[in-house]
Amino acid sequence: MIIERRQLIAWRSVWPLMALGGWLLLGGFIFHPNKLMWVGAPGRADGVAMHLTYIVIATAGFLWARQKGKVGASKTLAYGLAVGGALLALTNILQQWNLMGVPGEGAFGGVLATPAGGTLGNRGYMGGALALLIPLVAWVIPHLPTPQQRWGQAALTLLCWGWLGSWTRGAWLAGGIGLTWLLLLDSGTRRRAVAYPLALGALLFTASAVFGPMEGRTLSVYGSEGSQGFTDSSGRQALWSLAMHGIHKKPLEGWAPPALWRVLSTQATPVVAAALVPKDKESAVTAISRVQSPPEEAPSLIVQYATGERERLFFPISKVHNEFLDYALTFGVPAALLFFLIIFTGVSRNMADVLGLSATLISYGVYLTTWPEIVRFAPLAWFILGVALVKAGPRVDRQTRIPT
Repeated sequence: MIIERRQLIAWRSVWPLMALGGWLLLGGFIFHPNKLMWVGAPGRADGVAMHLTYIVIATAGFLWARQKGKVGASKTLAYGLAVGGALLALTNILQQWNLMGVPGEGAFGGVLATPAGGTLGNRGYMGGALALLIPLVAWVIPHLPTPQQRWGQAALTLLCWGWLGSWTRGAWLAGGIGLTWLLLLDSGTRRRAVAYPLALGALLFTASAVFGPMEGRTLSVYGSEGSQGFTDSSGRQALWSLAMHGIHKKPLEGWAPPALWRVLSTQATPVVAAALVPKDKESAVTAISRVQSPPEEAPSLIVQYATGERERLFFPISKVHNEFLDYALTFGVPAALLFFLIIFTGVSRNMADVLGLSATLISYGVYLTTWPEIVRFAPLAWFILGVALVKAGPRVDRQTRIPT
């Protein structure tokens, strides 16, 4: 009985994970027992099945770190991600100079081949992945032996260059806040070993922006290209407003994927038109007719202009570009609160021992306020989250080294 109680106490960090999984299963079997609730919106894979997979991955990270010792596991993980992240960033860097296209373009549904997008396709996703990795890699560099430290510095330079080269404000904000968090709280990362690679990465990005090809220099708008003001919300405010309306209508059970389309299908035609008709064409519209379609399909309108031209407009975005609001809209407010609690626990649990984990989860949380969670790098984030949920065991951690 004593052993069982100790095991329960040791596992209490993953209770929110288990609670989230239970709530999602409840939604899949009781609230919305349909196919899309389980598999997610087309091209998104954001249903119950994928989220349960994330929870399994996080649990695997938790078990691995418990066995190895969290501090040692974090160092090993960070060094491995430095190598993999550098290769990932390199694809973005080569694209900045038009030396590489998008590998496998068209091979995966939903991948947008944008300039400087890298292997993740969309520049926003690439920037988000690099913003996730930068704080953890910066944290581990002072803890590495000299030969490995040099490789870590080279990787951090490439990560910083690729992250800035994503030209995505949400990724910039996420990585910047995560790095600031780390630099303020961890004296080790304020050393030259970290400052110089970051400065060099920023310098190389600046050189690319000034002397490189023109493609890819504009800020990312849902993966398409076009200039915009730095404070422009890119339509996110409209998405958030629509999400808040839907959450108010169904706060407990949510709407099931694709939640945004389901909410918009219940709105009056003028509301749908306000979301679809471009602002610069509104004055030329003479007639609008609603196209009847199922709630799980993209809402559309047929618009007639003063010139006599007719155009069919679709609402292409099926995700709220704020993952916390999207959880609440899709799976209910309890799911959103549990998701926030999981990230908050990971951040707070590592304030004293592994600030790199704390900072990298800060970056991920900030990124998710302006971008959706995506399967392209979410499994990596959830594995890191699982490691972060472990309570440090100093006796084990002191015995753990990074492999040479």
